[in-house]
Amino acid sequence: MIQIIDLTRIIRRSSRHVLLSVGLTLAACANLGTTLNSDRIERAFGNYGVEILRADETRRVTSLHSADGTGKTTRTYAVVQYRETPNSLIAAEHAKIIDGGSIGTTFREAGWAIDKQHIFIGELEVPKTYTEIADVMRISLPELLATHVYLFNVRKDERTVQYATITEIHHPDYLDAIALQGIYGEIIFDDSNRDCLHDFIGLPNQ
Repeated sequence: MIQIIDLTRIIRRSSRHVLLSVGLTLAACANLGTTLNSDRIERAFGNYGVEILRADETRRVTSLHSADGTGKTTRTYAVVQYRETPNSLIAAEHAKIIDGGSIGTTFREAGWAIDKQHIFIGELEVPKTYTEIADVMRISLPELLATHVYLFNVRKDERTVQYATITEIHHPDYLDAIALQGIYGEIIFDDSNRDCLHDFIGLPNQ
């Protein structure tokens, strides 16, 4: 069961992640609207780029980064697990994404409304074994990093397509749990046996 967490009573559930005291209201779907993570990165750092670190037919690992004179810094490390064989309604958009396009921007430009169905919003400890995250973010691990897991759905003409499950891990200079709560209005966690990063994205550098 997914539950709302009260930010005013932050406690540590374990050394792996921050939990907040549990409320009784179930989390609902939230409409992303027109503001995308890429928009926020560009607004915060002055530019935005997307780089596919690796991908296959079912999964894509992506760096959403900004760049300056010292190089690229990943602001969001995104692991995308496609839900199923892409619906024919989004075949053109999926082809662009496979070719390296930004997921949110691609669907928005094609006229789709985007919804996020939240699974987890909070912080998780990223162990030092996740060397790829440390390298692309240019940080030292272990560290608690803001993490957002959600179903990415799109809507158009009264049709809804479930596209992917996405796990976003954010750079500490970009977003923390409080900032995520400011965006989505809640902190939630998946009340299941999943309580660490590899439960969502697998073992390091997979």
